[in-house]
Amino acid sequence: MTEAIYDEQIAPLLMQAGKLCEQHGLAMVAVVEYDKEARGTTRMLPDRAGLAMRMLAMLAASGNNIDSYLINVIRFCKEEGISLEQSMFLRQYSRPAAHKEST
Repeated sequence: MTEAIYDEQIAPLLMQAGKLCEQHGLAMVAVVEYDKEARGTTRMLPDRAGLAMRMLAMLAASGNNIDSYLINVIRFCKEEGISLEQSMFLRQYSRPAAHKEST
């Protein structure tokens, strides 16, 4: 698939679906990969969208950058008061860093 096909045919359909979701208060995240490293994304996230949809949107926005994704997840959880303690990987970011004493 080429970017032109995405832009001309698929993106308008996704925008229609997004507008329909928005009218009904539904969350939507759609990602189309039209080349190995190229994607188009359509997101409609109402304020009440759940964590899973927020995470999908963050992942879509991060592309291949796992650090960007994880930083955004940590930031979002802290802003929303979501405990990182539930994650064996992220719990280390919920505790203050221990400082080593200098000798």
